[in-house]
Amino acid sequence: MDLLGLTCMYLTSLWLAVAGEDYHDFDIKSLKTQPTFVDTPTNVTFKAGKLAKLDCSVNNLGTKKVIWRRASDFNPLTIGTKTFVGNSRILIEHTPLQKEWNLLIKKVQLDDGGKYECQVSSTQRNLRRFVYLNIIGEYKPSWRKPTIRPEPDIRRVSGIKTNTSSYDIKISGPSYVEKGSKILLVCNATGDEHPPDDLDWFKDGDKLSTDHSKQIYIRKQVSLEYKTISSVLEIEKARLHNAGVYICRTSDLQITRKIVDILNSDTYNVKRGTDKDAIAASHGIYSGNTFHSHRNNSPMLSTNSLHFFCFICIQTVLQLMSQRFYT
Repeated sequence: MDLLGLTCMYLTSLWLAVAGEDYHDFDIKSLKTQPTFVDTPTNVTFKAGKLAKLDCSVNNLGTKKVIWRRASDFNPLTIGTKTFVGNSRILIEHTPLQKEWNLLIKKVQLDDGGKYECQVSSTQRNLRRFVYLNIIGEYKPSWRKPTIRPEPDIRRVSGIKTNTSSYDIKISGPSYVEKGSKILLVCNATGDEHPPDDLDWFKDGDKLSTDHSKQIYIRKQVSLEYKTISSVLEIEKARLHNAGVYICRTSDLQITRKIVDILNSDTYNVKRGTDKDAIAASHGIYSGNTFHSHRNNSPMLSTNSLHFFCFICIQTVLQLMSQRFYT
């Protein structure tokens, strides 16, 4: 083999060695930043009618999404914190910046049992963790007579509290907001055995939802420990039309309301003079040297007009006297 061939073989071998080492280092670094599952129970059992909780915790999630689905169904149940099935019993328990993405099933039933999959999709590989849900007994829903809750305050309608019930709902936040400032209202609703399924906001009877163009944002969070669902309504810059009655209502018909007034600091106010000046201004009279007409348009003479009138009278009298003198 000639010298040129040997040189080509040597350079090719060297390139493959360097490239392989670089690829190996890159692969190790990428694996270190890949999402990984935390060791949580993979086989859980709950009684029918109770709240079922399927744990799934992920390290190094980054901007990726956690997806829950039944292993027997390709369609997702949840993606991130959003639910993609028309079943209000299913929701995600997640606290921002935390690694828990637990699947909750309220009033779990026999047909909810089976194999579930918690998945994180990645360009490098797909991460999956399976959880088996077992149900004991049979769920028999109990009918409960609707209760009319009292209205102790025009700005708040609270759920009742008795020895056997812990229903409660309230809105916290300012009642008066400067124009251009942020409106921030928080609604907390507590259920009896479980948190309410959902919570909605209304303004003057119209339902509100997140609208980026109007800078309206709604966030929700569920607490199993306190059996509470919370929702934050945020309006970035308050306008005059944002004033009104804000209503918070849960899926089990707990309801409360709060009146919010928008203060317009740009409104013109009469600052100089006394109350008499303000009264005069309201009737069309300025408190300066010049008089203006009242609202009934009644005539008033100024000082200059009076001088001019006297001058005309004097001239007329002098002309009459001179005509008599010459005649």
